[in-house]
Amino acid sequence: MAEWNVGAKNGTWKGGRSVASNGYVLILVGTNHHLADVRGYAYEHRLVAEEKIGRRLRDDEQVHHVDGNKENNAPENLDVLTCAEHRFEHRTADRNLRMPGEPNPLLQCDCGCGEVFPKFDANGRPRRFVSGHNPMPAPSRDTLLRALQDGPRAIRDLATALETTPAAARCLASRLSKTGTIVRIGRGTYAAGGSHARNVN
Repeated sequence: MAEWNVGAKNGTWKGGRSVASNGYVLILVGTNHHLADVRGYAYEHRLVAEEKIGRRLRDDEQVHHVDGNKENNAPENLDVLTCAEHRFEHRTADRNLRMPGEPNPLLQCDCGCGEVFPKFDANGRPRRFVSGHNPMPAPSRDTLLRALQDGPRAIRDLATALETTPAAARCLASRLSKTGTIVRIGRGTYAAGGSHARNVN
């Protein structure tokens, strides 16, 4: 490269500072810097954050812009967070998860046991029950056998008859097929087995 075309002598020189396509500011630091890419540029927010905390960033840490402006790399606008904390800060309301700054009120368990717990769990998911207190109605064996009286049925049809999910119907059908109460005659299709084929009231 000609000497007249290097650094400040280049007509496109911007003082070693530019904005990348992702909106973050890049600073020319040289290829020997630990944060530099192959061209010798590093993200300004990472450089400022390391200076602020007095050490190198760990692999599990991200730099968060408090005001959301990627070009505002003032030390007071940057927080060093774990990756999990950073994801939390960037949640959107459509995820049905606890939002940054949203309170975590205490609720009573919906089962009526009287136990109190925080609405959101450690991952920010909303809860209505204390763990293990969510009473899920078990699909009825007799209802399933009645549904099979007129012939073989697919899991989706059994789920409709049981007024439950296909997964719950599949679980019950699997248990009953192991005892010979019903038989699996094809992929996802069951029929009454043995004495149950015609003797269900």
